[in-house]
Amino acid sequence: MTSEEKALALMEKAYDSPSSAQRKKLAQEALELDPDCADAYYQLAQEYQSVKKKTEFYTKGIEAFRRKYGPEFFVENKGSFWGLWETRVYMRLSAGYADLLWETQKEEDAIRIYEELLELNPNDNQGLRYGLLDWLLCRGQTEKAQALLDTYSEATAFMLYSKLLLYIKTDPTNMPKLKHAFDRAKLANPFIVDYLLGRKKVQAVPDYYTPGEESEAAAYFVDSIEPWIRAPGAFDVLRKISGQK
Repeated sequence: MTSEEKALALMEKAYDSPSSAQRKKLAQEALELDPDCADAYYQLAQEYQSVKKKTEFYTKGIEAFRRKYGPEFFVENKGSFWGLWETRVYMRLSAGYADLLWETQKEEDAIRIYEELLELNPNDNQGLRYGLLDWLLCRGQTEKAQALLDTYSEATAFMLYSKLLLYIKTDPTNMPKLKHAFDRAKLANPFIVDYLLGRKKVQAVPDYYTPGEESEAAAYFVDSIEPWIRAPGAFDVLRKISGQK
């Protein structure tokens, strides 16, 4: 086995280990064998709560992958990146780093990374489009948000409620348009309205959800309440078009 193969074998053991200390130890051993082992950097980023540590390991992992594969690899495989098993650690590293950037108020940098990942993998196996849409709405980038909705035209509750919020932000007095968007969103999941308007509270974050059910409504609220909060008057408009007070 090469040093690279031995490092990956250690990471397989790390993934199966129930001990954080053991996972860290195995990841460090993997890096001694292969300093460009992106999987080890990703695992280490998951093991720490410190923003400084997470930033260090995410950025080192991204740099290691780029160094190992080179810029031509990205050009040649753009559009089907996730289809190659070796790229998935890079996609996870980048998405994790973007999430960290958003949490630490480096919002435009986070958006840029998500956009780059969707260019590399338009099929979006990671489901990044939902978070990106929320971020664009938070930042008031309504043209980009509309373009994203056009690209991923799907009748899911997550997309339809985000489309409703986009219309509330861009055309708040067009009641027929808003009512139509509201009716479509409510048809996809009628429970989300009560969560948005505070009539129901999330008791626990669901590990998984069923489309159209309350579990999905709770998941949407947890994941996507921020752009609603950041949109002045959005809840008042929602009360009006929903007929609730």
